[in-house]
Amino acid sequence: MATRADGRLPNQLRAMAAEPGALSRADGSARFQHDGTQVLAAVWGPGEVRRARERPDQATLEVLVRPASGLAGPLEREMELLLTATLSHAVVLSLHPRTLVSLVVQVVDHDGSVLAAALHACGLALIHAGVPLRGMLGTCACAVAADGALLLDPTVAEEASAVAVATLGYLVCSADGDGGAAPAQFGVGAEVVALVKVAPGPAYSVTV
Repeated sequence: MATRADGRLPNQLRAMAAEPGALSRADGSARFQHDGTQVLAAVWGPGEVRRARERPDQATLEVLVRPASGLAGPLEREMELLLTATLSHAVVLSLHPRTLVSLVVQVVDHDGSVLAAALHACGLALIHAGVPLRGMLGTCACAVAADGALLLDPTVAEEASAVAVATLGYLVCSADGDGGAAPAQFGVGAEVVALVKVAPGPAYSVTV
């Protein structure tokens, strides 16, 4: 099996590191790193929400993504939509109606698979904040190389030369899907989110 530029096999992930509680002034926070990709996530809430955004039956969830440098652009806006859709499925929002749960995601370093790192960081930060979840969040990015090879956890160079890149998030929860004590089953109640880029065309997203 051919090795990649960094010496990994196609199905090999980079070394990962996680640090819950990386920030002291947030209700919950986490740092997540995929080798050269590093993301910080901070959680505030459940807290007060503006009346215009108040929901009587559940909490309001918002996600803000800040790039490593410069101003947020279309990619960050798309990441916000994808993270919000996925986390809305994972967080038990009905337990805190008329409140706001706010997440801020700061990209520190970007060497590929940044959406995967962001979702991991958000999941850990929510757990650190004590926000109730339906299960454990996991995610992985996969790039389709020009020769058809599938490369897990691609670097930014591999993403740039890929035919397509997809980031899939999944939720591992109990058999009844409500976060109960039933044995965990992979994929049960899973929310799948994909960020797909068809080179050299624009990025688009799919949520199923």
